[in-house]
Amino acid sequence: MIEMSVPPSSSRVDLSQAMTAILQILKEAPAMSIAGIAQATGIDRRTVSKALDLILKVQESLVNKKVEKERVGRMWVISLKKRTTNFLESAKTKIIK
Repeated sequence: MIEMSVPPSSSRVDLSQAMTAILQILKEAPAMSIAGIAQATGIDRRTVSKALDLILKVQESLVNKKVEKERVGRMWVISLKKRTTNFLESAKTKIIK
């Protein structure tokens, strides 16, 4: 079983750390219960549940859309684009070539 190294003095785990740990565990053991994930990571079951809910919401929203990060001058522009548009653009480029 894989355990995440959580300092003993730390009773709280940051949500982003929990999400990272959960995704890592699920890469190695694709099917686990919330209790199993909590035990494997050393993270409280309620935190695991909240992190999983957030992962599922993000996954659902990114099914048809894609987040892009593009540098424009000295700043980063973040955009949410439809995946079908990008797919059609790449198909057009391949057909032209």
